[in-house]
Amino acid sequence: MTVQHSKGPVPVTVRVDDASYWLEEWKQLVELPDKPLKEELEVRRKAFIRSAEPRTRLRLALLLAAGPASVRDQDRALKLLKGLDIDRANDGDRALAALLQQNIEELQWSGAKIEQLREKLTQSEARVEELERQLQELTTIEQNIQQRVTPK
Repeated sequence: MTVQHSKGPVPVTVRVDDASYWLEEWKQLVELPDKPLKEELEVRRKAFIRSAEPRTRLRLALLLAAGPASVRDQDRALKLLKGLDIDRANDGDRALAALLQQNIEELQWSGAKIEQLREKLTQSEARVEELERQLQELTTIEQNIQQRVTPK
């Protein structure tokens, strides 16, 4: 980028804050309709294949990890994040990778925990049904006994 100065053009270095860059990119992604979103996924996938540098890896991982449901693949995103070359990544990239990885792992843990609780709930419901059936049988037996014992 150059800026005009009274003595001619002067080079200026502009550094976009990493967090701002990633948040702005994510905000634009989540607002895309489904078809352009899938096209963007393909563009990022191809860019990563051409050059597996930290930035292209993170751009693809971000879309897979936190994008809309139609393109989300958190298992694939986690593999990409775990394969990040930390030595080549800058501080912002490392921070984003750590945040995404932690988020995915917590979601997976929560999902597994929910599945365990659903299984326990299903088992508990089956046990309640069995106990209700046994109670009904005992109630029927008790009524039969009372009918035999009571004089007519």
